[in-house]
Amino acid sequence: MAFIVGKKQDGKTYYYLAESARVDGKPRIVSQRYLGSAEEIAARLSESGPGEPDRSRHLAFGDVAATFDMLRRLRVAEIVDEVVGSRRVDAGASVGTYIALAALNRVVDPCSKLAFSDWWHKTAGDRWLRLPAGALDHRRFWDAMTKSVKPSSKRSSGVSWREWSRLSESISRASCST
Repeated sequence: MAFIVGKKQDGKTYYYLAESARVDGKPRIVSQRYLGSAEEIAARLSESGPGEPDRSRHLAFGDVAATFDMLRRLRVAEIVDEVVGSRRVDAGASVGTYIALAALNRVVDPCSKLAFSDWWHKTAGDRWLRLPAGALDHRRFWDAMTKSVKPSSKRSSGVSWREWSRLSESISRASCST
């Protein structure tokens, strides 16, 4: 546990950042860093020093994280990939991944596929899903949607052909509307 401790020397108080932990069952200071006198600390806090960032980026996080986790737990991408088949070699992501990303966007902050890449860069989504640079281009989404209406001969044990047909029609209508 970290705390600030003041030590008096020649009538003047000097401050240290100390960290304690249990050693052999007893609390002991395990590290200590000099902070300075009260005047030195106040001077450092009033100036913009090397410890302050030049710029910062504010990213959407909570809603993206919650929705992404729900899509992951529902196995949306895996189920779609199981039915559609493996991705093309030149594709940035699988069809299931594109469908999951489209669903994520529709839940969190709906925008067109053309604007998707800009939206994605304003979120913390790349913490959970790393994609190549061109993978978020709107044309890649169209390629994935085109492939999604032509499922492979493999059939998912979790998705019937009738359910897949309805899902494909819904996806096609949704992709044409944006």
